[in-house]
This record gives sequence, C-alpha cells and structure tokens, in this order.
Amino acid sequence: MKRLTRRAFALLLALTLTVPAHAADAAQAALLPRAQTYAGQFADVDAGDWYYPYVAAAYEYALMNGRGSGFAPDAEITVAELLTLSARLRAAHAGDAIADTEPWSVEPYVAYLRAQGVYDDALTPHLSERATRAQLAGVFAVSLPEDCFDGRNDTLVTDAYASGGFIADVSADTPCQPQILWLYRQGLLVGVDGAGSYRPNDTTTRAETAAIVARMADPALRLTPDWVVLPPWSAAGTTLSSIVKASAYEPTTAPEYDDVESIDTLVRRMLAAGENTIALQYSPQSVAPRYLEQLVNSFLTQIKFYCEQMYDSILCRPLGNYAYELTFSAASCTGEQLARYREAAMARAIEVHDMLWETGQLDESMSQYEIAKVYFLWLCDNCAYDWDNVDDDRSICHLAYSALVNGKAVCDGYTGAYDLFLRMEGIDCYALYNRDHIWTVATLDNATYHIDVTWGDQSGRVDMDCFGMTIAESYRLHPW
Repeated sequence: MKRLTRRAFALLLALTLTVPAHAADAAQAALLPRAQTYAGQFADVDAGDWYYPYVAAAYEYALMNGRGSGFAPDAEITVAELLTLSARLRAAHAGDAIADTEPWSVEPYVAYLRAQGVYDDALTPHLSERATRAQLAGVFAVSLPEDCFDGRNDTLVTDAYASGGFIADVSADTPCQPQILWLYRQGLLVGVDGAGSYRPNDTTTRAETAAIVARMADPALRLTPDWVVLPPWSAAGTTLSSIVKASAYEPTTAPEYDDVESIDTLVRRMLAAGENTIALQYSPQSVAPRYLEQLVNSFLTQIKFYCEQMYDSILCRPLGNYAYELTFSAASCTGEQLARYREAAMARAIEVHDMLWETGQLDESMSQYEIAKVYFLWLCDNCAYDWDNVDDDRSICHLAYSALVNGKAVCDGYTGAYDLFLRMEGIDCYALYNRDHIWTVATLDNATYHIDVTWGDQSGRVDMDCFGMTIAESYRLHPW
C-alpha cells in the first residue's frame, strides 16, 4: 500500500506571524516579582525593536543587565551567561539568593544549579564558548519547575513536527532535541520562519535570549504559532513537477534518436525541475540534419508517456554550433495559457483528491488497486467524451485540464487526468498509446494493469472491463 512519503505530508501555512496564546493566558500572573522599572536605560534598544518588551521585562525581573554602555542586543551570548540566567530564574522563583562576585564569575551560579540537581557537567569545558541554540534549549528546559508551564502548544507542535514540515531542522540526532521541542510546546519560541525552523547549531544573541527569559518569567508573553497542519492525506502543495521522479541515470546531451534511456531521462529531469526546455549539444560528427526530425519525434513520443503534464508538441530551435533547444508546449494554446491550464488542473486534482480522502471514499486501509478504482469511477462520473472536438488536434479537450475543469475530454485528456490522480497517490504509471488511442499502464500492488478510463466511460454507464486489464486483454481491445 502506498504511503504519502512523496511530500512528507503536505502542509499549508495560513500565516507566518505569531500571536500571544490566549486572552486567558494574558491574565495569568507572572512567575517572578518585578524588582525594578525599565525607563529606557539601554540606548541601543529602541521602542520599535521586536525585542524591546522582552529586554524591558528581563531587566525588570532583574535577570539581565546591560553590557558596556548599552544592552548589546546583537551580541552573542556564552554558555556561562546562559547558566547564569538559568540560575537567576530558578533562584528568583524559589526565593533563594545567589551571592555574586566582583568581578562577575559563573562559579556561584554553577554551584547553585549543581546543588539543585539541574546542572549538566558536560557543559563545564565549554563555559567560555559562544552558546548554540541547542545548548540554550538544554539549559533553559530545566530552569524552572514543571508546574510553571502549561504545555499550551503540545498538540499543535506534536502534529506539526510529526508531519515533517515544521521544525524540520531538528531531528532525533540533534543535540537537546527533546528540550528544543519542549520550548515550542511551552510557547517560549516559535522558530525563525513560518515553518518553525530552529537552527540548532547557530549561536544565539542577547536579544533572542532575553525573549525566552522574559517568556519564562511571564506567561502572558508566551506565544502560540499560527500554523495550520493539514491531515496527513492532504495533497495541498503538490505540483506537477513534484510527481515526476528524476532518474539517477546520467544521460548524454547529444542522444541519438533511438537512445530511449537518455531521452526519457532528459524529459524526466525537465519535468521534475518544473521546466519546459531541454538543451542539446552535438558535434559535427554526432548528428546530421536528416536525423533532427526523427530526434524531435522521439522526444515527442517520450513526453506522451507523461501526458498528465499536458505537453503534446515540441519546437526545435537551432542555436548554432550544433546546439539545439527543445521547447515543450501544447498545440491547443499559447505558453501563457498552458501555464494557467496546468495550474488550474493541479488545483482541481488536489481538490478532488482531498475530497475523496476527507469523505472516506479513500482511506489508508485500501490497496493501490482499490484506490485506482475509486479514481476510475470518479472520472467516469465527472467527465464526458467531447464528441464535438474529437477531430480537432488543437482543442483543449486533449488536455487533462479539460477533463478536470471543464468535465469534457477525449482520450488523452481522460488519461492525463487519471494519470495525474495516480501519480499524486505515489502510484507508478505511464500513458501507452497506438495510432488512434491512449490509455494508462499502472503498477498496482506490484502487478501491472492496463486501465482505459476513456472507454470505461460508456455514455452513462461505466464499463469495469476497462479497469485492471491484463496485457493480453488490453492488446485485444486496442493493439499497439
């Protein structure tokens, strides 16, 4: 059975902004008393800076002071400074006092954390080093007791992280991975971009550290990411280029017209890259003008195997010095129109895909054969054969767009739409054709089947004999 690994569970970001968690949380009392008032003591902290409220709060809670003549918000912070802040947080919450030294030393703070049973001795050799963001998580995750946090983002972070689309730069091998995820779950951070990236190996600044320290001290400052995580079956974000796998085979850029492997590889690389041109470079000895037409026809033959991509014509442009550029398009429209048709077809295919999964017509217990049958029936029910344009080679009825959006198509429109659905489900397939007709060959549950959705749609009834045909059955129906 297929799994939706092709897109690591498609995701949709509604916004990349973050907001305070809830109005009720804003009323939650701060965990520490304010020991002093911030009145613009740091000239390098402007009221318009994103970190202003956090620097002010960290100062008022007597957790962070200035550096030099200001706060130095962009300065990197050391491991020793992280430990000092952790100890101050814990001591202030417990009502303890830590005797500082002059000049400042981290030793009293390390001693306090060690006595509290929350010091990691592995940090000792690194005290003077610039702290990484991973180390920051490891230190702050144990700074306050568990009852100081409410796990407000537990479900969201668990689902988002499991999807593979959020916090993707933190893996099981990342130092302090559990502690990093804990920070997200408590609303202490939401990442550096809309996908919640953490950058665990980067160093961290005093401003960034002040933000986390302030959120730890005051629950009203904690955040909830404004992420929307779609169900794992959703196809949102799928593109026509993403459903084609580029071959690892290294092709020549000067293929002979009968070099099928190189031609197919070049076509697949083009499609997977979301492009519509292929550059060829020959030498005077490697190609003669009489072979160009055969060569272009070979590329045209190959692109038809991927008819869901909606390319059915090629323009060959000589560039000089035996170089050529092949531009793939559709005879029925301009390049600009085709781009719109491709986008609209993909959007409609995603809409249908997600509807079938959401309504339970498709589910994870189904085999590939069963999934393919659902799409076969849906297309037969939602598309009609376009008898009015069957003989018009320049009609859009030959495109998957027409089958999906207009609900009318001929065989290559039917087949393109059907192959698009199968490829979205991770099912290997291609279009096979003879002089008059085109249909689908698919690998379902490790077996090869021929599927003719066009002939399956028989004027108001569905002919299931056209689904799941053996090679012999298909050949009897339409030899190739």
